[in-house]
Amino acid sequence: MRRLGSGFLFPSCLVFFCWAVVCPPFVAADNDAKVDERVLVTATRLDDKNVPVSDVAAHVTVIDREQIEASGARNLQDLMSELTGVVLIDQVGNDVQKSLDLRGFSGGKGVAVFVDGTRINDSRNNLASLETVPLDAVERVEVTRGPSAALAGGGSEAGVIRVITRRGTQPAASVSASGGTFNTARLDATYGGNFGHYDLFVSGAYDTTDGFRPNSGGDQKRFNASGGVDLGGGRRLGLVVLSSSLDYGAPGALTLAEFEANPWQNSYNLLDGSDVVERQASLTFQGPVGDGFSLAATLSYRSGVAQTLSTGRAAATYGGFLLDGDGGTWSGVAQAAHEIGSAYGSHLLAFGLEASDGSTDSVGYFTSPADPGSYDPSAPSSRNDAGAGSVGLFAQDTWTISPRWGVTMGLRSDRNRARYSETVPATTNGSKAFSEISLHAGATMHASAAVDLYASYGDGFLPPTPEQLYAFPFFGSNPELEPEDARAYEFGLRSRGRLGSLDAAFFWTDTAKEIVYDPTPTTTDPFGRNVNAGTTRRLGVELSARGRLGRGVSGFTNVTYTDSTFTNGADDGDQVPLVPNWRLAAGIDASLPRGFAVRADALYVGAQVLDNDPSNSQQRLAAYTVVNLRLGWERTLGSGADSRRGTLGLFVAAENVFDEVYATRGIYAFEFSTFTPADFVTPAPGRRYLAGLTWRM
Repeated sequence: MRRLGSGFLFPSCLVFFCWAVVCPPFVAADNDAKVDERVLVTATRLDDKNVPVSDVAAHVTVIDREQIEASGARNLQDLMSELTGVVLIDQVGNDVQKSLDLRGFSGGKGVAVFVDGTRINDSRNNLASLETVPLDAVERVEVTRGPSAALAGGGSEAGVIRVITRRGTQPAASVSASGGTFNTARLDATYGGNFGHYDLFVSGAYDTTDGFRPNSGGDQKRFNASGGVDLGGGRRLGLVVLSSSLDYGAPGALTLAEFEANPWQNSYNLLDGSDVVERQASLTFQGPVGDGFSLAATLSYRSGVAQTLSTGRAAATYGGFLLDGDGGTWSGVAQAAHEIGSAYGSHLLAFGLEASDGSTDSVGYFTSPADPGSYDPSAPSSRNDAGAGSVGLFAQDTWTISPRWGVTMGLRSDRNRARYSETVPATTNGSKAFSEISLHAGATMHASAAVDLYASYGDGFLPPTPEQLYAFPFFGSNPELEPEDARAYEFGLRSRGRLGSLDAAFFWTDTAKEIVYDPTPTTTDPFGRNVNAGTTRRLGVELSARGRLGRGVSGFTNVTYTDSTFTNGADDGDQVPLVPNWRLAAGIDASLPRGFAVRADALYVGAQVLDNDPSNSQQRLAAYTVVNLRLGWERTLGSGADSRRGTLGLFVAAENVFDEVYATRGIYAFEFSTFTPADFVTPAPGRRYLAGLTWRM
């Protein structure tokens, strides 16, 4: 496989340089070191009784508003791409609609994503379209790694991502515009204000690009509005509305030979793409309700309309397929919390109920080989309804035994149901229900004022989705699937010194009945099917260091080692597809004179087994290194009272500076043009430039 660039050497040098310089202050920090406890995280199902990070028995990363603005990221995937434990894959090839998982899980199925307490994972397949969340509307992002079913329910084997949106409690406004390579343009604006007992925040963003390959371009419009009213006594009622309209091409993958000849070509997927509109409205309440209890509750409705066209390599023979879907999901969570003090420490009790129900009506049309982009709306080839619902009861006790010791215990009971009905053709109907009990237990110890230790155990599970069970007869569905079950152990250390921080975590996750796609033809499934593959084991180490390297200079280093293997059956000892053993990220931020600042970062991702290759028989997806640079300048307009005119900022950025040729995904699949299996890879963009300006007040 073709690979240009610096391979392993450059990121290794940068990683170990930062490690050598940054780590000593953390490890050597004494009892008098100043420990930053201002970082609070969500420790219960809803954002209510927040606790310091040091009291959480898990590896947690918090990205605040200041870090979001400094990153220059365009969506959540870009923002989190360099974090430890991340698995990022582009399955469609446009560098926008990428899936994100954690800790050796891949394909976007292992992470539960919540926006202001509302789950945004698709009820049909558990995928979360992170690119639909307007980044300008995000106040902070919390990434909690490890199975979290006792708190979040199913589909959280890898972890939980919580997104908390901004409020207008502090007056602020901003406008920014940028443009760059591939005719890329971005415009966004925000406004927030406080009006007595009321607050309001709105944001809007528009992105457009021609794309780095034919049919990889498109545009996206995102909007957010949140308002709240202070009911007095610490109680608040809020309403959050999010909207995303995305229309992008899907250039897909190339064979290995095509990629090596010209990674920017596209001959077969010139019509493929998706037009997706997603909207969400959430009504929230938070505050005390008497007798020492507080209540947090959210009621939301999420809707989506999507039209997807797939043609590809077989279009000349078989034509294409257009899928038109329209669906919505209601969900609600109510959580009560109560603090109890005693001679044996204090307890924070939290318990509640969560329920959701959603469905998607889909109509499909086969298109002709002569004109694969057109269809007859009066003659659908398929019509179906896929739905999923769940009910969960949860309880958690956080016991602070002493200022040094803490214990957390959680229990949750879930019942999930998947249903599917197909009327055109009338071939498949069915429903299945699954019940799970999930546990979580963790302990924290404040070894000193600067060092915290923790250990935890957690359950995770993933019920089969309607698509996996029923949606694709002869092309993968299997009504006999059972839920995946995960059991995980984690040990970690956190150090906060005068000059920075160090986080280290060791994790061990065993998953039984993991659902994978087996492409092997059978008499009933000529194109393969989903199966419970047996057991897998994911062992890993995550190291994250951040701190001051000198006056006006800070650095970070994130190192992830993950060993994901099958532990029984025909593939015993083989590696799980699409999980690199090594991911290394490092970067430096430097403040320069006269308002200038520079940021340089690098990401190395190791080789990966191809998707659909559990036996590890094919050539692996090559390792790659990507280096980015960003130069910024800021100046406050006016002085004294005139400084209210705001701050003006300019930036110039270069992504993939060394023009590395690489792919983020590889798959072993059937090649219709030759009627033989082949290796396919999905190219990523080469070098890109972007420049823009921002005004903030």
